[in-house]
Amino acid sequence: MWQNVKYYALAYAIMVLGALLSSTFQLLGDQFPAGHPAGTIAANLSGVTIGGMIMVIGFLRDSRVEAAEARVAEAEARADRERERAERERERADRMLERYEAATDALIKRLDELNGAGNAPAAGKDPD
Repeated sequence: MWQNVKYYALAYAIMVLGALLSSTFQLLGDQFPAGHPAGTIAANLSGVTIGGMIMVIGFLRDSRVEAAEARVAEAEARADRERERAERERERADRMLERYEAATDALIKRLDELNGAGNAPAAGKDPD
């Protein structure tokens, strides 16, 4: 929080300094006759240039774009990790399914062997 207060205080100081500088240039422009180049330069500096400089400083200090890019990069990294984890889980599930199918096939084969031996008619006896 104190970091934000520091920036607010700095912004306030810049605004006050800009207002004083702008007023000074405006008063300086009034000291020259109409159409004099120094008066025109002072008038332009009083509003447009000082305001533009303050705006550029504000844009340079604005870190929202970098913060958003950092959040996006972090989210992409988390998504990549989650994709890798999901792929490992899928491979594990595939291996377990293969083992299950192999065990089921072996069990069915064994039951067929047992049923085949148990259902065979005894020698010399009629099954009916």
